[in-house]
Amino acid sequence: MIVPHIVLEYSQPLPQPVDFQGLFAELHSAMVEMGDIRLIDIKSRAIGLSDWRLGDGDASHAFVHLKAYLLESDTRDTEYKRRLSAALQLIVAAYFARSLAEQACQLCFEVIDIRRDCYAKIVSPSLSY
Repeated sequence: MIVPHIVLEYSQPLPQPVDFQGLFAELHSAMVEMGDIRLIDIKSRAIGLSDWRLGDGDASHAFVHLKAYLLESDTRDTEYKRRLSAALQLIVAAYFARSLAEQACQLCFEVIDIRRDCYAKIVSPSLSY
């Protein structure tokens, strides 16, 4: 059980529309390509933030912060997390290319361990595991 979660927070407004379903599909594929993550286990959401401040408060600035949560494991070391982060960065940068080009924009990434002893999940019987 890996239980990946992707939480993508972004400042509003962005100068471009973003196809979040397309973005999530690509992020999910990249995670599956890591080899030990199953597609059915990945849960993603985008959260647009209307109340935020970046640096000096210039409202023309923007940010996107992606957090990838994985259940802690002895097999996913720092190098694994760096490779995952790098793969996710390439995808997110492509989807937010216009924001990067047209405004002062920051893309930030974290790969975070979820403590195994503190995580729980209830799964519908209709999901095939």
